[in-house]
Amino acid sequence: MSTQSKQSLNSFGREQGKNKQFTAQLKRVYNALMQKPMTMKEVDIYTGVMRENICRYIDTLIEQNKIAIIRKRKCSITGYPYVNEYTANSSLFPKSNQLKMF
Repeated sequence: MSTQSKQSLNSFGREQGKNKQFTAQLKRVYNALMQKPMTMKEVDIYTGVMRENICRYIDTLIEQNKIAIIRKRKCSITGYPYVNEYTANSSLFPKSNQLKMF
């Protein structure tokens, strides 16, 4: 993880006035998604962070363009057929269909 990424993850916790647990859980979720693409429930099982908190962290990380949704698939935990699969690995981010102007 780059120094800039670490700094923005650390500063996010301070900006929100949250405690160290919030920042630690945010980092665990981010690091898990760096390891391999997963659904929210899979991240829950993998990290031990409650799924309810993971929803908040996912929203935060998407806003910061640190993670992306790569596809919809069946969750290996719940069996639900149409859940988002997330990744923090930028090489797996979907390519933009928008043409570049310059």
